[in-house]
Amino acid sequence: MISLIYILTNPSFPNYVKIGKTSDLQQRIRQLNNPTCLPFSFRAYATYKVEKDLDIVEKAIHSLIDKIDYDLRAREEADTGRLREREFFALDAENAFEVLRQVAVLRGDEHNLERVKQTKQEKTEEQIAKTVEERAEKQKRLTFSEYGIPIGAQVAFIRDPSMTATVINEIQVEYLGKKYSLSSLAAELLVKHCSWKDGTKAQGPLYFTYKGVKISEMRNK
Repeated sequence: MISLIYILTNPSFPNYVKIGKTSDLQQRIRQLNNPTCLPFSFRAYATYKVEKDLDIVEKAIHSLIDKIDYDLRAREEADTGRLREREFFALDAENAFEVLRQVAVLRGDEHNLERVKQTKQEKTEEQIAKTVEERAEKQKRLTFSEYGIPIGAQVAFIRDPSMTATVINEIQVEYLGKKYSLSSLAAELLVKHCSWKDGTKAQGPLYFTYKGVKISEMRNK
């Protein structure tokens, strides 16, 4: 069996990747896919074969990401009060791959790193997930003009007003160089900064203000 570091993705939560270690990738994926609560399955995006010091390499990769941005890792407080660190990171798969590539370059074994080719079923599942997400987004989508918010305006995260996003069109904002709907940004910030376990149910207008007024309260005025 080959010891390796893996990057896994899952269309159920497209904003996160799982980075872990295993000596049997297929068995590990089967274990993760066993719960019936997941609408879609985990799949391998990339693998990095590690011939020795697997635990050390995995820990170094996690620590490197933590140092780049501590808030990228999913964390939650356990019943004991201790902070439980997960192997899930708010990175797109290609950026996660680049982290592994840099480590492999430093170790001199970049040839052990490879992307995993998607199966036809995986491509179909990702398209289904994307379609479902787009439909849900349309159902709850707001237009900023309905709230009297102009393009170029700054909206502030209600839990931390220092976190602001810029309105770039009728339905999207830009935050740290990335485009979001207001709801998807609220979900990401709630998970990363407020220890929310399920940010997917966030309603954007409830979590942002414009000129000090909660957006959800503006359209009725």
